[in-house]
Amino acid sequence: MSSAEGAEVLIEDVTRTYPASAGPAAGVFGVSARLAPGSFVTISGPSGSGKSTLLNVVAALDRADSGSVRVDGADIVAAGERQRAQYRLRVVGCLFQDAPLVGELSIANNVVLPGLLAGAERAAAARRAADLLERVGLAGCAERFPAQLSVGQRQRAALARALMNRPRLLLADEPTGNLDRATGRQVMDLIASVQAEGCTVVVVTHDPEIAEAGDQHLRLLDGRAQG
Repeated sequence: MSSAEGAEVLIEDVTRTYPASAGPAAGVFGVSARLAPGSFVTISGPSGSGKSTLLNVVAALDRADSGSVRVDGADIVAAGERQRAQYRLRVVGCLFQDAPLVGELSIANNVVLPGLLAGAERAAAARRAADLLERVGLAGCAERFPAQLSVGQRQRAALARALMNRPRLLLADEPTGNLDRATGRQVMDLIASVQAEGCTVVVVTHDPEIAEAGDQHLRLLDGRAQG
């Protein structure tokens, strides 16, 4: 599904905090890590440990208070909003636990959308979407709408959408959290196939089996990297 060389990610002393009404601030504090190109990286830790915060900073969906995130040498923390938007569109693909598809669009049009936003010709984008839907086992669901699919089917459709622009970095936040074990295994097999084709993959998970399957495992506790 992805043929581009995976991105190298260098996270250096990243801090992002959120004030709490009671108790200490939440977020991440001074986290550093190097994610090698084409690697399969897992991030684990208890709820509230900062896993999703760190992923959102790497995705340029949130901006760190301090530190840097260099993706192939370019610091996305220091980048302007236009560059960060282009990064989100062309470099990184995101897969979230709740698979937020656009309810008013067919599954095929959900998958096509990032391609059109990136300037792809519609016919070429439609062919790419059809190929992706076949790869994730949803070729027969292209004209259905998200509400007509099961949770597992929506997650696979969201994966196809995340791969539309051939990202070099795939970020998945609890991609099996709402799925039964068999469906979760299907989704993880698909994600593993993306990494096998060269993409750098980062998966946030509570599942110890998935956490241990990565080439690299980053564990967070109270917003700080352990070990």
